[in-house]
Amino acid sequence: MWLELFNQMRKNAKMSLDELSAASGVPKGTLAKISSGITRNPSIETMLTLVHTLGYRLGDLDEDGTQVVSAREMEQLKKYRVLDVQGQKLVNTVLQLEYDRMTFVTDREQKGWVTYINCYDLAVSAGTGEPLGDTYYTTRLELPTERVPENAHCCVRVNGNSMEPAYKDGDIVFVERVEEPVRVGEIGIFTFNGEGYMKRLANGALVSLNPAYPPILIHEYDDLRCQGRVLGRVPLEK
Repeated sequence: MWLELFNQMRKNAKMSLDELSAASGVPKGTLAKISSGITRNPSIETMLTLVHTLGYRLGDLDEDGTQVVSAREMEQLKKYRVLDVQGQKLVNTVLQLEYDRMTFVTDREQKGWVTYINCYDLAVSAGTGEPLGDTYYTTRLELPTERVPENAHCCVRVNGNSMEPAYKDGDIVFVERVEEPVRVGEIGIFTFNGEGYMKRLANGALVSLNPAYPPILIHEYDDLRCQGRVLGRVPLEK
C-alpha cells in the first residue's frame, strides 16, 4: 500500500530520487529501497518527511480525490505496529468485516427477475472455527429474485457439520448484515476471539444444532461480535 502511494506521489511531484533525497535529507539508498519495495514498512518519521517534501500535508487530497493520509490515521498506524502477530490478526479481521459491512451494497444487484448476489466461500465455520479476515469474495450467484430474501445482503458457504441437520457442510446460506446482535435463539454469523462461526445464540453461549458439538461458552473477557443473521439456505437447482 505504502509503495504504490509513495511512487504515485513522487510521480505527481515529478521528482527524481536524487532530487527527493536532496530536498528531504533521506538518503538516496533508503529511497531506492522504498521505491523498489525492498523496504515495505519505513518508519513513521521517514513517511512524514517524504509526504511533506513531496508537497502534501496531512489530510490533503490526491489528484483523484483520495485522501493521502491524516494525523489520526498516522496515530492508528503507530499503534498497529506495536501489536504482536495475534493483535494484528484480530485488527485485520475486524477491519475486513467492517469494510465489508460498509460496502455491502455492492454485494447484491437486481436486474429484472434475476438477482446477482456475492457468495463468500469458506466464510464461516459450522465446526471448529476459522479466521474471517482471510476470506475473499469468490463467486457471484445468479438467482431468481423471488427466491432471494428481501433483507439478504450476501451469501456464505458453510464449512463443517456442527449445524446439521438444518445446514450441511457445503451449503450456501443467505446472510443479512446487522448492526445490532441477533436475538437469543436466532442463528447468526459470529466472530469469537478472531475466529468465524455460524451458530445459534443462547444465553452465555454459541450453540450448535448437532448434539455432538458442545456449546462454546462466552466469558466476560471474550471478544464476541455478530456479523449477520442467517436467513436460510440458498435453494438448490432442480
